[in-house]
Amino acid sequence: MIDPVFFIVLALAMSAPLALKVEGRYIAMAMGFIIFAFSFFVPYAAFFFVLFGVMLIAMALDHRYGALGYALGLSAVSTALAAYAYFMSIITPEYALNYAFAGLAALAIATTGIYGLLASGKERENVEGALKYLIFSAVGKTLMVMGFALALYAAPTLGWLLLSFGFIFELGLVPAHLWMVDAFSLSTPKGVAALVLFGELTPLLVLLTFFRVVGMTKPAGFALLLVALASMTYANIAALTARTFGRMLAYSSIAHMSYAVSAVALVAYFGNRAVDMPLFGIYPAFTIAATVAILEGLTSGLAKAGIFNALTVKHADIVPDRRVLSGALNVLSLLGLPPLLGFWPKLLLVLLALAYGQLGIALIVILNSAIATPYYLRVFRMLAEAKGPSADNATSVLTAALSTVLGVAVPLLLSVIIP
Repeated sequence: MIDPVFFIVLALAMSAPLALKVEGRYIAMAMGFIIFAFSFFVPYAAFFFVLFGVMLIAMALDHRYGALGYALGLSAVSTALAAYAYFMSIITPEYALNYAFAGLAALAIATTGIYGLLASGKERENVEGALKYLIFSAVGKTLMVMGFALALYAAPTLGWLLLSFGFIFELGLVPAHLWMVDAFSLSTPKGVAALVLFGELTPLLVLLTFFRVVGMTKPAGFALLLVALASMTYANIAALTARTFGRMLAYSSIAHMSYAVSAVALVAYFGNRAVDMPLFGIYPAFTIAATVAILEGLTSGLAKAGIFNALTVKHADIVPDRRVLSGALNVLSLLGLPPLLGFWPKLLLVLLALAYGQLGIALIVILNSAIATPYYLRVFRMLAEAKGPSADNATSVLTAALSTVLGVAVPLLLSVIIP
């Protein structure tokens, strides 16, 4: 079976020559409207298509981008494809393998677009940060392809160990985290905005798809859980000692991706069974883990996309020279302040750990949230107390609104986000 959506994505990927003749923002906006339109034809994934479409339109409005407007649009298309592949792997399990390969294609498309955006400033530092992203991402994807083939056809445990290393590289978890720090500190802010929104969500959605196609083995789950717990702790402690804006938020992203991965690894190691979640009810454990992963990706992606897309400096590591009050609200979501969006995935992760009887893991997550508070308050002050005029724009205001509205609505949206 060849899904018609694949042909549409292929057509968008082949429309690159338009970037030579059409203003970049118009290309990105057109792609945003196409993604939005998919919500009418794919109702089970409508939440994601509406969200990604609206975000792409807002980001296009805030920058001209030139020919790189196409790269921005392609990055959003890749995440929409990954979301579509994940939901279709649930709804049509007989074709799940096809959608797993579609997820790999989405990762390749995302890398192409994000690399161009990270290097868009054309300064030596911008190109250096983009190259590090490209190299580590290429290593991650190579390990994923090898691991997926092994897990599917030959040696599931070895395959999933390779897959786990692939996602560690792709998501920037410790010990493969240095590219993330350099990409944040050296690249252009609008490139980092695309990286955190589309470059983080896409691999998380692909990880969830792979889990459904060929279940993660217990040894691989244990190894990935240890890495994720160590990664979140290291990242939050390192952020306390970081002195620059971009590096603090880079370590924040590493921590958020570690929270997301730890939820999936928990289920792989302790088994997918029905768990009783206070305030939410009884759910399959993997449903809760998938919710944690997606909400962590949305929390980190939306908040940081709003923050970085509003910066007017050349490098994402430079202290903001203009106030971004909506960005300050996004920082509070990253901190996990209730009832903002960032509060819920941490709560669900703690409750999931407790449902498995893992008090120690729950305490590690809570301790990490406490450790992170000082550096988030420093970032908050940098954004709120900058002396220049307000730099709030469509993206920063929209993401702040989404962090608030989605946070309030999460208990009602669980059945919409995860089938």
